[in-house]
Amino acid sequence: MLRQDYAGPVRWIVVDDGPEPQPVTFERQGWTVVVIRPAPFWQPGENTQARNLLCGLQAVEASASLVIVEDDDYYARDWLTTAADQLSRAELVGECGARYYNLRTRRARYLGNNAHASLCSTAMRGAAIESFREACSNAPQFIDLELWRSHKSKQLFSGERVVGIKGLPGRAGIGIGHSARFAGSQDPLGRILRGWIGDDADTYLREPVH
Repeated sequence: MLRQDYAGPVRWIVVDDGPEPQPVTFERQGWTVVVIRPAPFWQPGENTQARNLLCGLQAVEASASLVIVEDDDYYARDWLTTAADQLSRAELVGECGARYYNLRTRRARYLGNNAHASLCSTAMRGAAIESFREACSNAPQFIDLELWRSHKSKQLFSGERVVGIKGLPGRAGIGIGHSARFAGSQDPLGRILRGWIGDDADTYLREPVH
């Protein structure tokens, strides 16, 4: 986020329900960071995604544009700028053609989704925020699918600005990309990831995985 080229003001809402609060030291001119600590805190085996998103939505102003940023995924420098531009065309926008990369298994996969965007590459405004709130309240396994099915003013766009990074240390994800059975192209040397995100791949490939 520090390298994003978006020039406008940003209010970054961080929801952290871990037993121990993560230090948030991010500072950038024009950005305000709001940290929300919902309780009870997460316990192993729980899926608190919907609860946490609803807590975060309480801090979203009705007139705001909302861009989802997931803490383990890769975003190109122009992601926020692109999302803001696309939101002038529809209330719900997102990048289709998701790319997933599992660091633990060193497998890469292009999903080719053309009917919805992954939550990590979704942005919204206006009535779409209320559709998102409703989807979270229903707490389905995959909130993004319900959101994209339910809201009418929507637009997908192509691009290669987001990569869903899977297999990092921490609590287990629920999507297919996190599974040990995740099928994709083998990439033991990280060449595919490097082709996707350039030298930024070093940030991920140097991290030990367990």
